[in-house]
Amino acid sequence: MRGHGRTWNRVASFFAILEDNCKGGETWFPYIDNTHSRRDDVHHLWRAHEDGGLAFRPVAGNALFWVNLHANGTGDDRSIHAGLTVTEGLKTAMNIWPRKFYD
Repeated sequence: MRGHGRTWNRVASFFAILEDNCKGGETWFPYIDNTHSRRDDVHHLWRAHEDGGLAFRPVAGNALFWVNLHANGTGDDRSIHAGLTVTEGLKTAMNIWPRKFYD
């Protein structure tokens, strides 16, 4: 609820990287199938995370996009994610959340 008398949900997410002058700071999706991912390599945009799933390296000018909901409106566990610790430097990013309102 947002005080309007109606509820909403984030249908999808855009996560745009604005600044990547950092070490660490990956975005980790623990429930994404990583069986087809590339081996760890600093030149790749993603890697198989040691605890499962995929970790995406922050790259200025790039963005991640994912759909948060199944077609029936329930949450998709594959969209669960975490920002990993920036160990040095600065990472700046912006979220954009397309919303669906329910009356």
